[in-house]
Amino acid sequence: MKKYIWHTHTIVKETDDTVTISFDTRGHPMAYLPGQYLNVRFNFNGESLIRPYSLSSIPSDHYPAITVKKVKGGKVSSYIVDHAANIGTWNIEGPFGNFILDQKIADRQQVVLLAGGSGISPLFSMLKSIGVINHTPLLIYSSKSPEQTIFRNSLASLEADRRLDIFYSFTDPEFVSTKINHIPGRFSLLVLRSVVKRLVPELNDTQYYICGPVALMDLYRDALIGLKIPEENIHMEYFSAISGNAVNFESGGCTNEVIVTHFEDTYVSDEIQTFECTSLISVKSGQSLLEAMKIHDINVASSCNNGTCGACWAVKTAGTIHMLRHDALPEQDIAAGIILLCQSYPQNGDVCVTLQ
Repeated sequence: MKKYIWHTHTIVKETDDTVTISFDTRGHPMAYLPGQYLNVRFNFNGESLIRPYSLSSIPSDHYPAITVKKVKGGKVSSYIVDHAANIGTWNIEGPFGNFILDQKIADRQQVVLLAGGSGISPLFSMLKSIGVINHTPLLIYSSKSPEQTIFRNSLASLEADRRLDIFYSFTDPEFVSTKINHIPGRFSLLVLRSVVKRLVPELNDTQYYICGPVALMDLYRDALIGLKIPEENIHMEYFSAISGNAVNFESGGCTNEVIVTHFEDTYVSDEIQTFECTSLISVKSGQSLLEAMKIHDINVASSCNNGTCGACWAVKTAGTIHMLRHDALPEQDIAAGIILLCQSYPQNGDVCVTLQ
């Protein structure tokens, strides 16, 4: 996992409130897999904000890309959509995430992608990465209207080339269509089960990838479970935390001391200089490393505080910790000692952590 400074290459307006930004990496590309995401860092009036965005490009693309939809009340997404043309450089971290298309599985099994709104972004990356195979992928996609459908033209081209089958739900009350693969209004359990049964020949020998608003994702999952599809065949990517997922973790009632290596910026002769610092902090029982570091005034990048975004990653160099959630971390990063501070609890007094 690395940090990058990338430059704007092109900006494509997908819909009225959605843009795709492709980046010129200037010789510093990111190795990622279809379905993963990166973090973008912005400073607004001295406040550092970090937001995760799925890569809508594929690894073989010369210019990596993200697709950003304006969220109501979203400071960062609104700024990007409205001012992307004025942003020259981007502070990037990544890649993050285990929501990944296994190409070997795609080669021998059908893939069904179930999307809603901007949840199409990681699924579009997966879709583009699928080569010529025996089983045509199926996309089930809920959008407000054809005009508000992200990647509409690209999806239509894939469909015309018979590289993709699509079934749409358009929720705009004024939408009218006579096409057999369009329905007006929202999906229901009965409609979804009917569509899947009709369009997926081998229900239990298919991989299903779901991304979108939480309520729609849960509806998709319930429809699949109702068809007796094995849960190990269902893969989900939540853009936000799942309600009720927080767990209190106690570390035996003990307070553990943790050594933290971090970096601090200081003005020296009107110039910013960065110094490496080492601090010994006390972490109480039930207190995450992130909480303890903030109490000890250690500057830590963080955003979601629930293990979703991956912003508060660090490297554990010694000791034992318990990490509640690690959805944002690929397996190779976990093996390399990377942890999420908001989800990590020290289990002994030998823990050493380095902030990046």
